[in-house]
Amino acid sequence: MKMKTLALASIAAFGLVSVAAQATTSTTVVNGGTVHFKGEIVSAACAVDAGSIDQTVQLGQIRAASLTSGKTSNPVPFNIQLDDCDPTLVTNGVSLIWSGSTVTGNTQALSVQSASGATAAATNVGIQILDPRNTLVTFDNSTATTATKLTSKTNVLNFKAQYIAVGGDATAGVANADASFKVQYQ
Repeated sequence: MKMKTLALASIAAFGLVSVAAQATTSTTVVNGGTVHFKGEIVSAACAVDAGSIDQTVQLGQIRAASLTSGKTSNPVPFNIQLDDCDPTLVTNGVSLIWSGSTVTGNTQALSVQSASGATAAATNVGIQILDPRNTLVTFDNSTATTATKLTSKTNVLNFKAQYIAVGGDATAGVANADASFKVQYQ
């Protein structure tokens, strides 16, 4: 009897192990998502840092009453970082060429728009960028900022952005804009 009980216990244990083994080999696969990889290999004196390629500068909230015709908001600093620089490959340094949709008749002020589905855009306001020498940037896709000498390794170009009231006093609304830049090595 003892032998029969031991045999039954062994068969039962083997059956449980078999069921457990079957349960762990079952798999389920579901869709996950997509990972986008973006980049570029360049033949230049530097590489633009990934954090500078697609950045957002938060200008914050500015009271419309403080932006009367011709007045500007306080400038907000932002940087364009260049990595792995070799200054022996350039003579005069580096400058940026900017482009963007501008206020009619003013190539130094980006026109603003609202985000899709958001409140209406502010009116009589544009966005200006000041280069590292505090000179206004021209958004014509051809005028370069003043060249900055390169040093080895990492170079940080300091810019500032500010609102400006154009064509009258600013009215309240969303005030977003986009600008693109190209790097020119001279």
